[in-house]
Amino acid sequence: MSNCCFHDAGSPCALPQSSLGFCPACGEKGKAVAILTVKSLVRDHTRVSASASFSFCRTAACDVVYFSSETTFRKPDIKVRVGIKETEDPVPLCYCFDYTREDVFRDIGAIGSTSLPDRIKTEVQAGFCACEVRNPSGSCCLGDITRAIQQARLIVVDRVSNMPQSVKG
Repeated sequence: MSNCCFHDAGSPCALPQSSLGFCPACGEKGKAVAILTVKSLVRDHTRVSASASFSFCRTAACDVVYFSSETTFRKPDIKVRVGIKETEDPVPLCYCFDYTREDVFRDIGAIGSTSLPDRIKTEVQAGFCACEVRNPSGSCCLGDITRAIQQARLIVVDRVSNMPQSVKG
């Protein structure tokens, strides 16, 4: 697979911003996604027109995952759980190496940091990245990992700040 975490302008992860559409369900602007991503992840790939331009809906509360001018695919139509749209654990973050939000939260809660970004970068540099066919967004997961780390740190800080002074030491 391509090294999409470190892509060039011609890779499937580097689609032009001008090809974005608006989700027919929530009305929010979508993110252009390669046809390869859609064909790889929808249950019925025969519904995917090779000439269609698809977008990925990034709205968490919307059940539309992919849409084009003629077709819409919702969460039940997708082979994998779509992390950004999931509310129940396990919430997938890295589809290539099977890391979840819980992995991040566990590391941050236990030791205050996580090595997941470095581990993912090492695997990507070794050529084991397949984001364009495994990740529903068609993009590298490192942004999602970073957001989960920030969220986990906020939760840990909130827990510590709400502890009684006698427990803090």
